[in-house]
Amino acid sequence: MAAFVLSSATIQVGTAWTGTAPGAAVTASGTITSAVDISALVTSVELSLQTDEVEFTNFASAGWRQKTSGLQMGTVALTLNDDYAASLSDAIFGLGGTVGIMSANSTATLYMDIRPTSSARSATCPSYVLRFLNLGGSIVGGSVGALALKTLTFPTTGVVSRLTS
Repeated sequence: MAAFVLSSATIQVGTAWTGTAPGAAVTASGTITSAVDISALVTSVELSLQTDEVEFTNFASAGWRQKTSGLQMGTVALTLNDDYAASLSDAIFGLGGTVGIMSANSTATLYMDIRPTSSARSATCPSYVLRFLNLGGSIVGGSVGALALKTLTFPTTGVVSRLTS
């Protein structure tokens, strides 16, 4: 069995996409335009995908519940080392202008590209691309004497795609 240690993941975010954007009911292609690479800020990333469970039990099921898959959804969670310098994590506050990642009045569609390494997309370095919504997050927080971290969790919207080229 192979083992892998995540040590050089690449996480990019942006407000526009070239090609067929993730989220639509088709296969995505292309890249984020004007991407902001936030890899140097991120200490952990988790992309979770779930499917609703839908019951369709009927009189012919012999007293057993019958279930099928329903709607799918996803969330992406990031933990960042916090810093308020203009070029560091506070800079993502305005990504996309007044509708950016951390902006309180965001209604924009934003895109994310997550790769397990800093290498280009390939069969051994897939890229997980998604469209997500900013529904808010913690802007300031921490404890006395502890490393200041910022945790952001966003719901995906539409299809999450895995790209190898």
